[in-house]
Amino acid sequence: MKDEINSQPVKHVIEHIKKQISERQILPGERLPSERKLSELLKVSRSHVREALQKLELYGIVKTYPQSGTVVSEFSKDQLDTMITDALKISRYDFSSLVYVRVLLEIEVCKLCAMNRTEEDLKNIESTLVELEEKFDTDLRVEKDFAFHQAIAQGGHNPVISSLLLIITPDILKYYQKYKVCAVPQKTVHAEHREMLQKIKDRDKEGMKELVLRHLSNLIDFAKMSAKGDIPEFEYGHI
Repeated sequence: MKDEINSQPVKHVIEHIKKQISERQILPGERLPSERKLSELLKVSRSHVREALQKLELYGIVKTYPQSGTVVSEFSKDQLDTMITDALKISRYDFSSLVYVRVLLEIEVCKLCAMNRTEEDLKNIESTLVELEEKFDTDLRVEKDFAFHQAIAQGGHNPVISSLLLIITPDILKYYQKYKVCAVPQKTVHAEHREMLQKIKDRDKEGMKELVLRHLSNLIDFAKMSAKGDIPEFEYGHI
């Protein structure tokens, strides 16, 4: 109940931004008001504004630039409306089910990326990985990790799978942040990410399943624990 109450100010901020975009008061490429102004205008705390903007950024609806503020992404109005509607949805799915689907999709997109990636995709993936490594010890770690995995998904050139990951991953990330799920040593994470990148460069899809399962093992173990035995088929050996 407490989480639901706390989510209302965040939802209020997102609804306000959606209305501004729908009524074309803010156009793609234009900057949103500052956190302080939105906080004063909507009578919510700046932390709620920040959380709303982070959620919108995870969905690719806005992009925040240091010293420049937050800008609406260059999508059509219909695309933005659809994406914001997705961002507003309150997930009714349990965490273990979300993780199960994410693992299935991650294995597939990594294989697809190894087969279908272009040179431009490689540059994008490597760029997001470098950014993640640079920001690993900051509050941006989770966001940058999401961007890296999304770059791989885009490199698979299957927009349906990429969109599905885009929809479910932010809900999983909330658990990352709340329960500190991803307490994996930095050296291990970097090595696994670099291994993924190398397999994609080499167009080597073999062993990708094992690599993804190893990379997400901490998350999988946490999801199994959260299921408390209620999901007997929560095993990955048959994937």
